[in-house]
Formats: sequence, C-alpha cells, structure tokens
Amino acid sequence: MSDLTDSKNAPGAAETKAQQATPAAARADGAAKAQPGSNGAGNGNPPGRSAKANAGQRPKAPATGSSFVAGPIEVPSVGTKRLFSWITITTFALFVLLPVGLAAYYYAFIAADRYAVEVKFAIRSPSGIGTNDLLGMVTGAAAAGSTQADSYMVVDFLESRQFLDAISDHVDVMAIYSNDKADFLTRMPTDATKEEQVEYLPKMLSANYDSTSQILTVEVQAFSPEDAFAMSEAVLAATSDLVNKVSEHARQDTVRLAESELARAEEGLRQQRAAIALFRDTEQQIDPTTSVAAQEGVLAQLQGQLARTLTEMSSLREFLAEDAPSVRVLRSQIDSIERQIAAERSRLGTGNSGANGLDGAQGQSLNIAVAQYEALAVDLEFRQRAYLSALSSLEAARIEADRQQRYVAAFVNPSIPEEALYPRAMLSISVIALVSFLIWGVFSMFVQIVREHLS
Repeated sequence: MSDLTDSKNAPGAAETKAQQATPAAARADGAAKAQPGSNGAGNGNPPGRSAKANAGQRPKAPATGSSFVAGPIEVPSVGTKRLFSWITITTFALFVLLPVGLAAYYYAFIAADRYAVEVKFAIRSPSGIGTNDLLGMVTGAAAAGSTQADSYMVVDFLESRQFLDAISDHVDVMAIYSNDKADFLTRMPTDATKEEQVEYLPKMLSANYDSTSQILTVEVQAFSPEDAFAMSEAVLAATSDLVNKVSEHARQDTVRLAESELARAEEGLRQQRAAIALFRDTEQQIDPTTSVAAQEGVLAQLQGQLARTLTEMSSLREFLAEDAPSVRVLRSQIDSIERQIAAERSRLGTGNSGANGLDGAQGQSLNIAVAQYEALAVDLEFRQRAYLSALSSLEAARIEADRQQRYVAAFVNPSIPEEALYPRAMLSISVIALVSFLIWGVFSMFVQIVREHLS
C-alpha cells in the first residue's frame, strides 16, 4: 500500500521538487530520466504503473547542450491582494456609486421642474436673391449674406448685457428666476448683479442657428408655464426691435450718403448759376455768343451795302466827272460805310487795327466776355448733369434701401406649455453614471499598473 501511495503522489512530489530544485539539480534529474530503460522503477513506482503515473506530467523537451529554466515566480502576498481589493471596492464606491446616488437623490427629491417654450423665426429681406457660389450650390443655402450675418448677430445679442436691458422693459428677470419654485442649483441669487444675470441667462435660454435653412431656434426655460411664455415673448420682441433698428440704421446710412451727394451737387449748381448771373450783370449781356452772331449779321449787311454802292459809283464815273455832285455823294457814302465796317469789325476783334494804332479795346472786351461766358456755360452744364445724376442716385438708394430692409419672420410663435420638459432625470443620471464609470476605470487601470510595478 505504501508503494501504491507513493506512486500516486509521485507527480505532485516531482513538481514540488522541480520548483524548489536548483538549475544544476534540475539538469541532473533530467539527465537521469533521459537514460534508456528508466520506466519509473528508480522512484519506487511499479513497472505497470509508471506510464499511468507519468501521464499527468508534461512531456519534457529533449536535453540539449544549453537548456533554459525559468526562475522562481513571486506571488503577491495575501495582504497585498487584500489591499488592492479594498482600493478597488473603495474607489468604485467613491467614483461610481456615490455620484450616481447623489444624482438620483437630487433628481428625485430636489430638482425643480422647468417648463420650456420654443420659438422659431428667420430674418428675411424683400430681395430674395439666390447665390452663384459653389458652396451655395452644393448646400442649397440661399445667398443672403447680410441676413446670415444678422442671424449670427442675434445669437450673440441673446448673450449680451444689452439683451438683458431690453427684456427688462417687458419682464422681471429677478422675479422669474429667483423665486421659491427653483432648487438651489438652478436658482438665480437674489442679490445677483447685472453681470451675474448675464452669465445666468444662457443656462435658461439657448439659441441655435441653422445656416442651411437660415432658421433661428430659441428655447426659453422657466419654473412656471406663465413665466416661460412671458420670457419667450420678451425674447421675440427684443430680437425684432434689434433687427428693425439695425435695418433702419443701414437704410438711413445709405440714403444719407445719397442725400449728401445731392446737396453737394445742388450747392455747386447754385454757385454756378450765381456766377453766370454776376457775369450778365457786369457785362450787361444775356448771352455774348448771340451778340457776336448779331454783330456778324450787321457786318454782312454793311459789306453788301458797300458792294452795291461801289458798283453804282463805278457806273456813274463812266458818264460823270470826278467832281460831279452824284459822284461826291457816292464817295461820301462809301467812306461812311467803310468806317462803319471797320467799327463793327473792331468789336469782333483787334485784328491789325492794334498795329495801325486804332482803338481795339471794345473788340477785346467782347472776345473776353465770350470766352468767359462759354467757360461758365460749360461748368453750368456739368453742374446740371451732376445734379440730375445725384437725384437719380438718391432715388435708386431709396429703392435699394427699401429692398434690403430686414425683418423678423416668426413661424413658430410662443405658446403656454402644459408639461415640464426639464430636468431629464433618466438621461442625466445615465450620463453621470457613464462618466463616473469611465473615470473609475481610468483610475483602476492606473492602480493596476502601480501594482504590477510593485510586484
């Protein structure tokens, strides 16, 4: 019986001796077992039981010149295992169970109901001009660049101090968000300053702009249905006033620029007309160019009369003597006509009369008057055209300003809610549980890394 017991316990004893044996002893044992004919009789096992006793042992690799044997494995102590198990359980309770429990208690017994009112509107313009850019063709968005900028402006306006001042004329923000219906986490402090109120409002008011459809969605929350409805109406009124003011300001700037150009053109035209009036008063002529035309007509008549007189005198001299009375009369008429022609020509210009010592002051004065009047007339025509252009620009600016005017088109108006949409307890608790579990998992991984390094 002892031999049988020893043979049954032989595999376990051999494994224990293999773990505690030195490398040299292990090699010696391996060499002894590798000898032929050793079927377990040397260990006290019966020949018939040797195969069965060695069946549970792993087959050993054939002995070579240099065999590798693993060293001793350090097993963590019981105290170390208990320490890390206690750390894992404690951190799970702190990082997961405690936050989830507190959140569940808060949303079940403390959190106040919040009613929400949604308002949807768009900023539109009478001119619905489509876009030709590639982005607009791909996205299908309308190319209302200015309306899109106005929409983003409204989003920023809803988070500003000016918005708080604007809605203060319609509702009492402190009375709505500092009442007893709110819980301690969502209530606005009763002594909150304007800056603190501006920081608080985004928690109860959210604005989202969809650039594709160009629709603004504003959700207003409050602790009672009536307050939520009043706040949403105040938001819509303040937004509409802002867009109207900005649009009117842009319209006034456009028209003001056109009106200033018209006033400048009108003033230039007035000054030019005054200069022409002064010229006419000084020269005592309405239009010197017409005077020149009349002077040329008189000169042409005198030259025709001189030609006829000379022809008549030439005919009389063939039958009468030079001292005949008729010849002397005709010669006197010819001299008078020639002097008149010279006088008329002197009024048109000096010509060679200045070199001959004749008085050409009158002719020089007429030429200067004509030159001055023509310059004034050209300037007057330019001023008139500029004035007409300024009038057309003013009318076009007014039409363009009216066409580009912005307005708020609300298609989802405020309504009194019947059910509280917030807080969303299950969703919030699930998010808190997920985040807590992730934090705990990261911390546990760090603890395990430290444990591996310590062992």
